[in-house]
Amino acid sequence: MTDTQEHPTPDILVVDDEQSIREFLSEALGHLGHRVQTARDGKEAIEKVQEGHFSIVITDVIMPRMDGMELIRYLVENQKGVNIIAITGHTMSYQYTDVIAAGASDFIAKPFTINELEAKLNRILRERHLLEELERLAVKDPLTGLYNRRLFRKVSRSEAFRSVRYHHPLCLFFFDIDNFKEYNDIHGHQAGDELLIRFAKVLMTSVRKNIDTAYRFGGDEFALLLPHLPVDAAMTVAYRIGDTYNQLGFGPTSLSIGVALFLSKTGDVDKDIDDMLQRSDRALYHAKRNLCGNDAHLDKESAQFRSPD
Repeated sequence: MTDTQEHPTPDILVVDDEQSIREFLSEALGHLGHRVQTARDGKEAIEKVQEGHFSIVITDVIMPRMDGMELIRYLVENQKGVNIIAITGHTMSYQYTDVIAAGASDFIAKPFTINELEAKLNRILRERHLLEELERLAVKDPLTGLYNRRLFRKVSRSEAFRSVRYHHPLCLFFFDIDNFKEYNDIHGHQAGDELLIRFAKVLMTSVRKNIDTAYRFGGDEFALLLPHLPVDAAMTVAYRIGDTYNQLGFGPTSLSIGVALFLSKTGDVDKDIDDMLQRSDRALYHAKRNLCGNDAHLDKESAQFRSPD
């Protein structure tokens, strides 16, 4: 995979009241491979920012209607994650420390070469890519590549609000791999890690891409969030996951699944999410105690499923 594929080309907004500067920067940055739009002043820049997403804004400081300092302060307050480079020929009026204190990422004085600007852009892009990678690692389980428990709370709150607003169902699956410790003792920890990785792949291939989200809570505990899915359809997914796991042949382990629907009981989304977690955990407990092999019980609030040994 190339660096371009890993890090998509950023969208850049050039803001300057001089048309020649706008045209020069637009052409030069375009030749460097960037997607560029332009604005004549701060007010027009805000209109364009509100219409689309920009990773970087390059702005003159002295402009009519709304100058660059006002624009920088607006972007810092309202457009999190946008990097700003300030450009000015009035170095006696505004210094590097002024624009950095306002929230800009860097400063360049006129006249400048495109090589100078490219160097500053490359530094900002390297820092953005590093930050994106750190953020990705912070919410991903390093072994399985699934999201971790930290992100679960954020995503579950967002999906719960949508569930309340649009009256669509939201299902939570809780998974536990039974006899995992015994499997580790028999086959070793490397084999245990391979089991967890294979199960993570089962989850990812059993759900809807970009809709459902899979999580490793820790150890041999996993979870799935399935929005817009009725309970009957959710149970079909549960059986499919259980059957697929059984085919992997990781004896003497088996899979227990607890299922719960999000219910807006209290009007407090966080409390209702905790309630959903508790009900899915209880359903999982009942599944683990079910000695009848492949079985399911469904009521208004929860379901239990245990794959056969």
